[in-house]
Amino acid sequence: MKHVLQSLLVVTALLGGGCDTQTARVADAANQDVQAEKKGHDMSELKPPSADSVLYFIYQRDGDGAVSYKVDGGATVSYWYGHAFELNGKHYFTGFGTRSVGEGPEGDNGMMDPEHVAISQATFTRVEKDGKSQWSKPDTDGYVGEFGRMGRAEQIDESRKAQSFTTGDGRYLLAVPTWDFVNGTDVRMFALLLFDPDNVDALEFRQWGYLGSIPVSYDNSDACDGGEVMTCAASSGTLAFEQAGAGLPDLKVISKGTTIAAPGKVREMTEADTVVYTFDEVKQRYEK
Repeated sequence: MKHVLQSLLVVTALLGGGCDTQTARVADAANQDVQAEKKGHDMSELKPPSADSVLYFIYQRDGDGAVSYKVDGGATVSYWYGHAFELNGKHYFTGFGTRSVGEGPEGDNGMMDPEHVAISQATFTRVEKDGKSQWSKPDTDGYVGEFGRMGRAEQIDESRKAQSFTTGDGRYLLAVPTWDFVNGTDVRMFALLLFDPDNVDALEFRQWGYLGSIPVSYDNSDACDGGEVMTCAASSGTLAFEQAGAGLPDLKVISKGTTIAAPGKVREMTEADTVVYTFDEVKQRYEK
């Protein structure tokens, strides 16, 4: 930008005093460029809310900087995942937390599966105040669904990126990459969460809701012991969104690798192994 301004000054000097209007326009344009660059710089430097602040907004309990701690009733709350996104011209950041089943009379009162954790959320909107970008006070919800196993959440798979889809009716479907280790098998999944800020649909949840988790990859190499214990098989899959009108898309999982065809036998996966998941409005989950 410095070199651009220098060049503009040289040009205006060569034009002379008879071009005051043109000079003013050039200077004004240069100033607008500077302001736009400064604004973009300020916007890019707006950091996401911290994990501990997300938990505080959701649960109204100060964890003294911790990202996992106990609250009333013996439940443990933990920060799970953060995601920045844009929808309908607005910029958001959502921090997701989890809450384990509590103990005693102040626990979950039998509402939750004891194997699960409740998913919670705090959604911040980026706003302008006094020429600076900042996060609004968040919309929060302590329960947008439940998932997990053995009282813990699905673990975030750092090796893959989250995927998303904006529907024609203004909703935002987020697929968070997760994994679990089940009976010696490494299972890679996507946890599906739907953002509906304008209450377009008639689903039970408010702004965010959990729509289930779908597996995309399997690897039983830790359990098969080179084929001595069981047949070894490993596959990896990709997730694709297929538009279905203005509503929620179908989800296509395309896999490659090997799968168990019969006891002691494996085969290469083909296009016939592609799985399509559709949204079941009654169950409020994606099903194949």
